Amino acid sequence: MRTELWDNFNGLLGGQVRLLGTVTAHNADGTSSLTTYDGAQMRVVGHLDAAVPYNAWVRDGRMIEAAPNLPLMESEV
Repeated sequence: MRTELWDNFNGLLGGQVRLLGTVTAHNADGTSSLTTYDGAQMRVVGHLDAAVPYNAWVRDGRMIEAAPNLPLMESEV
């Protein structure tokens, strides 16, 4: 049985995962190469007008916007 509380919770989660990565190259085909914080390398559509390397948010394989260059801290709950 669906409840309003459950629908509100699902609304907080959003539909797509947002990744943080460091852009390592702008490619000639309109894509960018980037490395995530755990070392995975990927290619995404688009690039921003910034000097490489820079941090960027990626959603659904597309570069969304620049991310701040802050230290990353990972913790478990």
